[in-house]
Amino acid sequence: MNTAIIGQGYNLIEDTSVGKELIARFKSGDYNSFTCLVAFASYGGISALTPYILKAKAKGDRIKIILGVDQKGTSKEALEEVLSWDVDSHIYHTDSSIIFHPKIYLFESNQIYTLIVGSNNLTTRGLVQNIESSLLITDAKEGNSLHNSFYNYWKGILEGTEEHLYPITQELIDKLYVDKVITKEDVRTKLYDNGKDEIDLSKEKSIKFKKTKIQKFPEGFVPKRVVKVKKTIKASDKEKGKSEKVVNELLHVSDEVLITEFSKSGDRWSQVNFPIKIFEDFFGAKRGDNSYNISIMNISKDGELGEVVNVQSVTVSSNNFRFELNCKETKQAYPSGDDRPIGIFIKLSNTKFIYRVLMPEDESYKTIKTYLYKESKSKPREMKRAIVHVEAIHALYPDLII
Repeated sequence: MNTAIIGQGYNLIEDTSVGKELIARFKSGDYNSFTCLVAFASYGGISALTPYILKAKAKGDRIKIILGVDQKGTSKEALEEVLSWDVDSHIYHTDSSIIFHPKIYLFESNQIYTLIVGSNNLTTRGLVQNIESSLLITDAKEGNSLHNSFYNYWKGILEGTEEHLYPITQELIDKLYVDKVITKEDVRTKLYDNGKDEIDLSKEKSIKFKKTKIQKFPEGFVPKRVVKVKKTIKASDKEKGKSEKVVNELLHVSDEVLITEFSKSGDRWSQVNFPIKIFEDFFGAKRGDNSYNISIMNISKDGELGEVVNVQSVTVSSNNFRFELNCKETKQAYPSGDDRPIGIFIKLSNTKFIYRVLMPEDESYKTIKTYLYKESKSKPREMKRAIVHVEAIHALYPDLII
C-alpha cells in the first residue's frame, strides 16, 4: 500500500493539490474507472475536468458521478456541464435536515485502485486553491479489506439502488432551480467563493486580516467561469418604434488572458501582429494556414458586448502573424507619444474570444500597462505581451466583465 497526504493551498512551495493528482491519474492511462461522491460542485471545478472525463469516456472507461445539492453548494451550470458528459451521473438529496457531505475520488483498474478522501469539493477553490487536506491511497484490489469496506459501506449508492439518488437530467435540473434547491453559478460564487453574503461593506471591520498568496492552477487545470455581460438587442421589424433593450448574457470564460501592446503599421493599426508562439498556442492558428478563423466579440468602453465577428488568420513570408480587429478604438488615430494601445483577449474556447482595447486616456490603462510591463518576457524592442490568469485582470480592472 502506498499512502500520501495531499496538502493544498498552504505550503505553496510544495505545489500539491487534489486537482493536480486527479489530472495525473487521468493522464496515466493506468485506470479504467472513475467514481466520485462529492458534496459541492461549481462550474469551474467541473469544467476543468471536462477534457479528461471525455477522453476517459472515449477510451471506454466507466464514469460514475454522485453529487450533493444541499446548501446551494452546487450550481445549475455545474450540473448542466455534468449532463453534457453523458455519463452515469446522479444527485443525492433528501428532505431531511442532514446534508450529503463526502469528498471521495476513486480510480480503479482491474488490478489496482487509488482512493482520495479528504476535504476537497469539486470546485475550483476546493480542487486547487483552498487550504485543504486529503489522504491518497494506492493499493492492489485483490483481497483488499479497505477497498472491500468502501464498496460495502456505499453499496446502495454505487449500485444505484439508493432511493435518494436521482439521475441528472435537464428536467431535474430545471425543477431543482425552480424549487430553489440549486442556484446559478454567480450566486453560488458569492455565497462560497467571495463570501459576500457575510460581509457588509458599509461597515468598518472590527478585525482587519492580512491577505495571503493563492495557489496557482497546476498545468492542465483550466476551469471556466460564467459571467453576465450587457448586450443590446435591437428592435425587430414588428417592434419598430420601441427602444433597444439591454439584457444579461452568460459567457463561459476560461482563466487564460492575453495582454498585448498594439504596434503601428502605416495608417492601419487594426492589423494586430503576434509572435508565432502566441499565434499558435493561444489563438490556435498555424503558420502558413490562412484558412483558419476565430470568432471574436468586442467589449466596448461601457462594458457592452458586441456582435460575433469571424476573423481570418493571416500569415505572410515576412513572419508576420496577425488578425484584424475592427472596433471603435482601432478606427481612431494611433496615439502619439510613448503609450501604445493595449488589448486584453479572454479565451472562451479554442476558437472563440472576447477582447477589450484600452487607449491611453482610459481609466484603467496605466494600471494594466504597469502590470503588463512587469509580467512581460518580451525582448526590449518588442511589443510587450503576457498571458496571465484571469484573477489578476479582475483585480486590476474590476469593471471588465470577466
